[in-house]
Amino acid sequence: MRRFEKVCCILAALCVLLGALLRFVWTAVRFTGFLLWCAAGALAVYALLRHWSRTRRWALWCRRMFLVLLAAGLLLFTALEAWVISWSRTDWDTPVEAVVVLGAGVNGRTPSLSLLVRLEAALEYVRDKPGVPIIVTGAQGPGEAVSEARCMADWLIAHGVEPPRVVLEEQAANTMENVRFSKELLAELGVPAGGSVAVVSSDYHLCRAAWMWGGGMVPVAAHMPARYFPLTANYYVREAFGLAAAIVFGI
Repeated sequence: MRRFEKVCCILAALCVLLGALLRFVWTAVRFTGFLLWCAAGALAVYALLRHWSRTRRWALWCRRMFLVLLAAGLLLFTALEAWVISWSRTDWDTPVEAVVVLGAGVNGRTPSLSLLVRLEAALEYVRDKPGVPIIVTGAQGPGEAVSEARCMADWLIAHGVEPPRVVLEEQAANTMENVRFSKELLAELGVPAGGSVAVVSSDYHLCRAAWMWGGGMVPVAAHMPARYFPLTANYYVREAFGLAAAIVFGI
């Protein structure tokens, strides 16, 4: 095995070790750890194909096809990531008829970091929109003493939002259900289909939410504090794959 293949094998081994560290120690970014394992596999496969291609013609063609597929995958990922980033903003100018806050994890009765930044973004957004109804959507999950919707409602009310404005949707267990059940409540509130509705979620999550929502969605981005940049980067990378799954499988 020549020097290039040895370098690939060394890099693959490092990716395996770093991936294990992220998967089992710093679990908040475990998805990045999984990607590092995939990178390790790709490096190992390429090193073997490069080694075999010196004596086996089929291996040469397999190596070329592998590189073509890898390049196509990277181009697709880049396009999806650019799309995700393009939605990570807040539209302050478009008038809206309602606001929907998408749920995230709850620690007992306390908002998780992801949920807290969404609530803070929602509170800032509705500050100059008195009377606009606010739907908070999210069911109760494992380890949660209350539903995500109830946690959000309590937090918003405690921070000055009038209770009658807050409408709870406590059934949704994923983004698709957040969208479907929120639209049912919007119809009950008299908001027409396709009407302008502000959707508050994490900045990286808004693109997938928009894909599921359809027309009329106004983005309101919740940004993590800068000190959590590694966690944010992990979420942005993961979201490109989540968006692909939403497009292909509708989940």
